[in-house]
Amino acid sequence: MIDRSETIDDLEKLPKAGGPGAALWRASNRWQRLQRDLLEPFRLTPVQYLLLSGLDGMPDRKQLTQADLAVHCGVDGMTTSQQIREMEQKKLVRRDPHAHDRRAVAIAPTRQGRQLLNRATPVIAEAEKAFFGALGPDAGAFAVALGLLAGEKPRRRVPAAHAN
Repeated sequence: MIDRSETIDDLEKLPKAGGPGAALWRASNRWQRLQRDLLEPFRLTPVQYLLLSGLDGMPDRKQLTQADLAVHCGVDGMTTSQQIREMEQKKLVRRDPHAHDRRAVAIAPTRQGRQLLNRATPVIAEAEKAFFGALGPDAGAFAVALGLLAGEKPRRRVPAAHAN
């Protein structure tokens, strides 16, 4: 009879199956699992945390529409709508009539939403630092590469002009 634990140990010593896509999938699953575990005590999902942070981080938060928030956070419209509804029930966000578009509503974080975000953010920031810390000084380049893979255009940095 084959000892299954020995077989699993042997397999874990081998390189993982698949190419870069499989490695990205495994890393993404690991990061999402970590986020879910860390956000669970706050009763937030990773998508709710992303939307709430995106909402709180916008310069003109008072008139941000749901569609604007979806684009800003890179989340599809249906998911954004569902998550906003859930966060509204939890009293983390509110919907107000939009000042310039009668068809739209403005989404804004509530005081309770901001307070929760302020408690959750240091936990996620520390986890992000630890998780991506394995990349060392390449973490910034990795983030740019992920953005490219996500279809984002790289932002070009223009060197500052020097006075002569």
